[in-house]
Amino acid sequence: EFKKGAEWVKSSLSFEKGDVSFFETIIRILGGLVSAYEFSCDLYACDEGLLMKAKDIGDRTLKAFNSPSGLPYASINLRNGRGSTAGWTGGAAILAEIASVQLEFGALSRHLKDPSYDERAMSVFRHLDKINKPDGLMPLYVDIHSGQWSSAHVSMGAMGDSAFEYLIKVWLQRGKKDDWLYKMYDKASKGIMDHLIQTSRAGQVYVAERKGGSLIHKMDHLACFVGGMFVLGAPHMAEPEKHLKTGKGIGETCHQMYSKMASGLAPENSEFGGGDLRAGAVYNIQRPETVETFFYLWRATKDPIWREYGWQVFQAFEKCCKIPTGGYVGVRDVRQAHPPKDDTQ
Repeated sequence: EFKKGAEWVKSSLSFEKGDVSFFETIIRILGGLVSAYEFSCDLYACDEGLLMKAKDIGDRTLKAFNSPSGLPYASINLRNGRGSTAGWTGGAAILAEIASVQLEFGALSRHLKDPSYDERAMSVFRHLDKINKPDGLMPLYVDIHSGQWSSAHVSMGAMGDSAFEYLIKVWLQRGKKDDWLYKMYDKASKGIMDHLIQTSRAGQVYVAERKGGSLIHKMDHLACFVGGMFVLGAPHMAEPEKHLKTGKGIGETCHQMYSKMASGLAPENSEFGGGDLRAGAVYNIQRPETVETFFYLWRATKDPIWREYGWQVFQAFEKCCKIPTGGYVGVRDVRQAHPPKDDTQ
């Protein structure tokens, strides 16, 4: 089946397209092709056709970096190489979209033995390293022309999340040799712990947002990645037990986001202003961050509770999201034991 799919990709997949999301194309298409290439090496023999297809999309998307600041545009036209930013951001680049492509470009460079892809992607982190970051925390928006922050909103949820996660993952992928990158993660993790990590009156450890110097006591499901990030980074930090403990606390809270809902599924975000967590946006679109944190916690602790929590999430998806004709869909209200399904796969 894999070989059949690989042959289709090599013979029929075309990138002669118009405007696409730079970020989504890198993490899904480039990342998927590089992963498929690596899998082929393990399965039978390295399939150079897959690598060349990855190079094709890598070459086309690399043109997104041709902005005044050198930061990538939000959209790139795969035919003519023209980049653009979204109007609703006021022309600003979104943090997660510019700082969550380094793993993929780095892997492409490694396999092609061509450093140009990695260097261009890493120039984003080098730029972010140089500009001021209050408490080591990076806000959500960067001006595509000046390269300076155009927002003071800090969030581990939508539009911020994976930029922080990639700091530690890229440092590890690159062989733990970039001290400047480690320091960025060290300062960011300290800023998260000192300023964003909160404990509700019900004892739940959660990650708040900060806007204009004030905390917003809301946590996106996306922010559940922070637990796994702290666990992954823990062995390399000056206070590993503190990082592991915080990761466990977040993991437990994210479990409760699921277990406290009648459907067994978590809402898109949870609010903590009233003491106990309650559903904010009540829909679920099958996000993976909580399960990834459970995975890291199981690997780090070998405590079977994390596998049990993961199994409970899987069973809830099977019960509520699977449809008879095949595939899975999201649900509209996780507070209902039998939530209405959406019509999007």
